[in-house]
Amino acid sequence: MDKPYCACATPPGVSGIAVIRMAGEGSASVADKVIRIRRAAGDAKTVTEMAGYTVAYGMFIDPDSNETIDEVMVTRFCAPHSYTGEESVEISCHGGLTVRQEILRVLLENGARMAGPGEFTKNAFIAGKIDLSQAEAVMDVIAADSELALRAAESQLSGSLKQQAEDISASLFAQLAHFELWIDEIEDEDDRETKANYAEGLEKSVYSPLKNLTESYKQGRILSERMRVVICGIPNSGKSSLLNRLSGYDRAIVTDVPGTTRDTLEVVTSIRGVPVKLIDTAGIRETDDVVEAIGVNRANAAITEADAVLWLVSTDEKEKTITDLIDPIMRLPKETKIALLISKSDTSDEETVKNQEEKVMSLISERGYTREPDLCTSLSSATGEGLRKIEEFIRSAYDEKGASSSSELLLTNRRHFEVLSSALDKVGKSIAALRAGDPLEGPALLLRSALEDVGEITGKSVSDTLVDTIFSRFCVGK
Repeated sequence: MDKPYCACATPPGVSGIAVIRMAGEGSASVADKVIRIRRAAGDAKTVTEMAGYTVAYGMFIDPDSNETIDEVMVTRFCAPHSYTGEESVEISCHGGLTVRQEILRVLLENGARMAGPGEFTKNAFIAGKIDLSQAEAVMDVIAADSELALRAAESQLSGSLKQQAEDISASLFAQLAHFELWIDEIEDEDDRETKANYAEGLEKSVYSPLKNLTESYKQGRILSERMRVVICGIPNSGKSSLLNRLSGYDRAIVTDVPGTTRDTLEVVTSIRGVPVKLIDTAGIRETDDVVEAIGVNRANAAITEADAVLWLVSTDEKEKTITDLIDPIMRLPKETKIALLISKSDTSDEETVKNQEEKVMSLISERGYTREPDLCTSLSSATGEGLRKIEEFIRSAYDEKGASSSSELLLTNRRHFEVLSSALDKVGKSIAALRAGDPLEGPALLLRSALEDVGEITGKSVSDTLVDTIFSRFCVGK
């Protein structure tokens, strides 16, 4: 019999309490060796005697020395109604590092073993308590660092992706059944009208739902990888001051000396519920300084990878430097949102600010661009003018990425996106083949392969190697 496995389920560091989790057959027996019950429901004297889903107060001792390590609360779970489907025990102790280490040491010396990364959740998956998408959502919930990321993770944890995958699989099975019947029993394989009807049904029941799911990754990616918001402009245009205001603390050094920021500087934060990576860049200008030139090159690279660009133009900036930045910014893909911010507005009057904005727009037009910035506004990091509009701009940029998808579920996991994109491609080819009147064997093979792809979402067709790889990324206590 394998030993029960244990690990600390709470993160490192000092806290009020910590939770040591132990699961597997014999968990209660190991706990009986080290825990002396003082008070429990039903007058239970040992952990084994405790009714499932009850809590007892007791002392955790080292049997070798008979010394008390800590006062603890013990919760017992009985198979199969536990997180892993196995007998399990959770020990709540004081949250000091030494206390946790000592409790784990004594458990290991008295019949338990250390859990592997993600072993608790992996066994919950193996026991059928959750599917693979829900198992991965467990870590997404733990890692969520914004309201929207948590909401998406909780949705998948509740089984929303599992249900969609099962619905798509059911539709694929139904279509395959029609194909098999046609191939085996119907002689007229050249019936193009019937094939066209199959193609229409396949597009409605499978292709459209798959397309909606994959398109939702445009938004979902941001929740897992963060929206990249790049702050750019010439030296001393107020970029670092804006970074500090948006991040809520003084992260960047701010001086009146042009070129203070000589490299990209990244800050992670949440703006209007959207997880954001703010990137302050070196001032873009021609320079003979080798170090500053590297920073300028990195700034240009950051702009090309941005989801949104905050382009700062100060009220006194000259036409030459404005023109130098127009091409790299206005050539960005349409999906990249651009905000033109006339910065340091508190140092000038309203007419000067307006004239500078009109100058920039005129120069953009003169360069032959019909596209305009998605936002134009004045900005003062000193007074806070324009900050609310910038926050609304960032939230709007996120919301627009979901405009093409009618799916309420967001894909946030790159693995899910890749396997569903593969399935979408195969279903699309199958539909095209049916409309072209090709023999059914080809579309049928494509649909079987697509069914395998969709099965990788829930774990029905996933390899043991992939399962091990996924759970190896989990923390040990989960």
